[in-house]
Amino acid sequence: MPEPKLTAWEKAQIVRLEIRGVRRAAAGITHQPDIDAGIERIKEKARKRAQGRQ
Repeated sequence: MPEPKLTAWEKAQIVRLEIRGVRRAAAGITHQPDIDAGIERIKEKARKRAQGRQ
């Protein structure tokens, strides 16, 4: 499935989540399924928007 086209706001949300993940990784926390789920949730919302279902 191709990646959806993200808006600037959605990109900023993903960057925010990735920064949180980097801080956790620096603290020694390597298992971060909530970060992955958050990014996937943003991309799924963009897919739905692109298909006109929002």
